[in-house]
Amino acid sequence: MSRRSVALWAAAVVAVLGVAAGIVVLRPVVLPGPHTLVAAAWLPTADPRAGGSLPPALDAGVTEVSPTLASFTADGGVAVQQPAPEVQALLERPDVRVIPTVQNYLDGGWQGGLVAEVLADPGKADAHRRELVRTAVQHEWDGLDIDYEALPPTAGPVFTDFLDQLADDLHAEGMRLTVAVPARVNDQDEWGLAYSYQVLGQIADEVRVMTYDHSWSTSEAGPVAPLEWVRGVITYATQRVPAEKLMLGLATYGYDWVGQQGTTLQATDAVELARRVGATPEWVPRSASWTFSYEQDGVQHTVWYEDARSLAAKQQLAIDAELRGVAIWALGGEDPELWTSVAAATRGSAA
Repeated sequence: MSRRSVALWAAAVVAVLGVAAGIVVLRPVVLPGPHTLVAAAWLPTADPRAGGSLPPALDAGVTEVSPTLASFTADGGVAVQQPAPEVQALLERPDVRVIPTVQNYLDGGWQGGLVAEVLADPGKADAHRRELVRTAVQHEWDGLDIDYEALPPTAGPVFTDFLDQLADDLHAEGMRLTVAVPARVNDQDEWGLAYSYQVLGQIADEVRVMTYDHSWSTSEAGPVAPLEWVRGVITYATQRVPAEKLMLGLATYGYDWVGQQGTTLQATDAVELARRVGATPEWVPRSASWTFSYEQDGVQHTVWYEDARSLAAKQQLAIDAELRGVAIWALGGEDPELWTSVAAATRGSAA
């Protein structure tokens, strides 16, 4: 029985009992409202379109913005890139929480091994942690979002120990710690073994599950976030992390594959590509995503991508599971219609 049905049934029982006792009891029936979500969005500073997506995102109720401003350096330091002045002005709005993302993407790849080496050395790990906190305090950020990807399985203990101490340091400064983790549906995913959901759920203020790249740039063509897989990730995650800390990562992009080599493209890029090559995108309900194929210069291409309709379907799973919210990857070139669904979810109204 739904909560709504239970509430109505209870009200009916009260009314009947009141009549039986000779008393007319009129009590208002208070029904639970829809679960609202916190909305966060990553702002990739390398995409010149990202800044233009920030105003509609903020208008839709995005309150946490994570610009990719900071990078892990080869010597364990922190490199910071300043946002464009017009972006900085928007980030200074009082209703925006700025939690920049620190990534370990160097020399064209995710340097998980390098991070593991630094964190395994107590002196280097302490120096890196202090530099992160110093940087966040200096720039008056509201916290840090740690996105250290491709960590080897053996790095799990030093990674969580590092984050535990980092969380204490940030909290002492009145800041928050969020952690981006790869999506998992079981305990056997070797590439995700360094990221213990249960431990991270105790340490971090937010755990942002990157529920995308089920199919990726060097895989066979397919949906980047098939619906049932996303549902499975939520089931796995909520058994290990408090729902009030979980942020469901939502994709705004896709890939154009030739064989097992895919090129990233945002939703607006995919729509424009389909128009240019004369293809008609097909909606696939099972994955809640779009696909089309075309041939160019004798080469067969297959495209899968996520748009506003895709986001709405997966966002609804976050609402149903009563998660803290959603984290959108990424601003810049997204389907502009998706902000309607985000606004509905943050305000508790129907999309």
